Amino acid sequence: MRRATAAQRGENARMEPTTLVELAQTSAWLGAIGVGTAMLNLVALRVVRVDEVPGWVQVRVRWWSAHNLAFLAVSAVVMAVGLAILAATAL
Repeated sequence: MRRATAAQRGENARMEPTTLVELAQTSAWLGAIGVGTAMLNLVALRVVRVDEVPGWVQVRVRWWSAHNLAFLAVSAVVMAVGLAILAATAL
């Protein structure tokens, strides 16, 4: 016996509003944590002198120096999308 799909039963196949709100909240929180981390990282990169840290740390400092702006931008976008979805579902 074949089961009827949601469309055949006439049910709405969209995501439940509470699930969407939870996803938006998680997105906003992760974005905010990422933005905070990136901002603290900017401060740390300005204070730390690369030649004064051990060699294995120098690699990480250089990597973060090269990628921190992209990390900040992606985190800000994730947070903005989460906040926009939260604003849209609150209406």
